[in-house]
Amino acid sequence: MSSQSERRRPCPSSVLRPWFCLLAAGLLPALFGCGPRLAPDAGQHVILISLDTTRADHLGFLADTWVQTPRLDELARESIVFSDYLTVVPTTLASHTTLLTGKYPHHHGVARNGFMVNRDNEMLPEILADAGFHTAGFAGSFALDERFDFPQGFAHYDEEFDILVRPGGPDQNQRTAAQVTDAVIRYLDRLEMPEHLFLFVHYFDPHYPYAAPAPFDRKYDPLGGRDLPAQGTVLNAKAMTAAERKIAVERLQQHYAAEISYLDFHLGRLLDDLRRRGILDRAVLLVTSDHGESLWEHNERFDHGAAVYQATMSAVWTVRLPDGAQGGSVVDQPAASIDVLPTLLDFLGLPLPAGIDGESFDLRTLADRWPSRPRFGQATKPWRQIETNPRWVNIRKSRCVRQDRYKFIQTPFLKTEELYDLTRDPDEEVNLLAAPTPDATAVAARLRPLQETWA
Repeated sequence: MSSQSERRRPCPSSVLRPWFCLLAAGLLPALFGCGPRLAPDAGQHVILISLDTTRADHLGFLADTWVQTPRLDELARESIVFSDYLTVVPTTLASHTTLLTGKYPHHHGVARNGFMVNRDNEMLPEILADAGFHTAGFAGSFALDERFDFPQGFAHYDEEFDILVRPGGPDQNQRTAAQVTDAVIRYLDRLEMPEHLFLFVHYFDPHYPYAAPAPFDRKYDPLGGRDLPAQGTVLNAKAMTAAERKIAVERLQQHYAAEISYLDFHLGRLLDDLRRRGILDRAVLLVTSDHGESLWEHNERFDHGAAVYQATMSAVWTVRLPDGAQGGSVVDQPAASIDVLPTLLDFLGLPLPAGIDGESFDLRTLADRWPSRPRFGQATKPWRQIETNPRWVNIRKSRCVRQDRYKFIQTPFLKTEELYDLTRDPDEEVNLLAAPTPDATAVAARLRPLQETWA
């Protein structure tokens, strides 16, 4: 389905005179909501690209040594890279709603996929539409379908999925990275270029099942998709020997990597088109991922949502400023998906909505304002079985707090606690609370009330 939804709050100029907002350049736009002026160095356009289910450690510029992502690597050299970026929820709809509101899920109300996005939220497309931007979104999967009221504020929203699956199956309606890029290019071809454009582009490819089209299917696995085991087979202890399982896990990991390289190629096509049109160098371009993917760490299957380990919570965030200003800079201070909206609006010179949870990074100076601020996260699975609280269905699921080098995890429905030193143990292999030292006990005692108060 393709739809065009005009959801912005009406500007009085559309009622009075078409040229009203052009003449009223001072106080009247602020009074009547026709949109404040942007900061002088903010450029003209905003582009937000979301890479669904993309692990940070599978991109070349974030130190991966075998997955090939040349276009994202090239873009990173022109961008500010946030090297320690945390998503606050590892599920598509909840994570994207956080991205566009700057709020934790239990403040914007979307617990997981399938929930409705409440109209009381003030979302980024609405904010930019009120500031005079033409807003256009392109969804890669059903999780961001219009029926969930996600595309609030978009003048144009494209969700023409060409890969259709049966209801109740393990997958969802979607389209490939090639189709997403083609849809954006076709739209720009027929669009009369506005003064200010906001593009939201969502790629879904690395999501399970991993099935990159040829020739990418053989990029890391010479067998391609032939006899590729299903994750259910790998999980079944009786189905294969330990040696067979090791090979099967490696092949699934290779096909996940192939999906990312395939996505990188078609994202590169979009970047080339934006550069050719003169849009790229006049835009703020943000690239982020909504969450990562578990690839057999902690004995988890190839999935996301059930845990809050780094495999699914560590994600991607880069910002290319107009003309590539500050390109090549790295921010190693922990950041989170609640921080993206305030950081962007602060750079544009637009006011922040009330009630957001995130804080802004100064993209002009990259000053470190909050060296110890905690950031929280929550799981969204298992579904239904433990969703007994009518106020918030995630209340008994895994949750984490990250502050400085430490990450504290509680899983209420299992009655467990974990503590990891991410500086020494980035893969979270040693739970410091399994045989706690006095120092570990003290850190847990400091983080536990922060976590429980937030929850």
